[in-house]
Amino acid sequence: AHAFLISLCAAVAFPFVVVLSVSLRPGNFASGSLIPETISFEHWRYVFGLPYQGADGQMVMPDLPVLRWNSVKVAFCSAIVTLLLSTTASFALARIKFKGRRHMMTGLMLMQMFPAVLSLVALYAIFDRLGAAFPAIGLNTHASLVLAYSGGIAMPVWTLKGYYDTLPGEIEEA
Repeated sequence: AHAFLISLCAAVAFPFVVVLSVSLRPGNFASGSLIPETISFEHWRYVFGLPYQGADGQMVMPDLPVLRWNSVKVAFCSAIVTLLLSTTASFALARIKFKGRRHMMTGLMLMQMFPAVLSLVALYAIFDRLGAAFPAIGLNTHASLVLAYSGGIAMPVWTLKGYYDTLPGEIEEA
């Protein structure tokens, strides 16, 4: 039993050891032995935003911290927009009885059945045309990313609608 567990732990740890080994090699080479012949911290310096010496001998200032900040900014804004849209939409679908409500819920369920990749060409065309009229939400902008990421609100709307359905209506009237 112990031999099986040790071999299982080794099989799980092996990919992490390989990644660590590759990160300690100079250059962009993933081939070779598990233990690197020469150890270099250039990849680690790049990840932490520290300058490192490039292949041509010049000092390179990495742009990874800026890229990381852009990712955090877009993710935070997308989360806020998704939260605002999904809470208001789900509350309206749970509490307000209106014509077409059932069809809207069916449409939200159908949207979940298709992967988001199917909309990439259409999103590109939409943001390309929008960018011609409004450059702030065109291609290669953070606003277009936030809008594209916030488009997948079908699941949060369904989940929150189910939650709002469980709340008694007397709470609102109090």
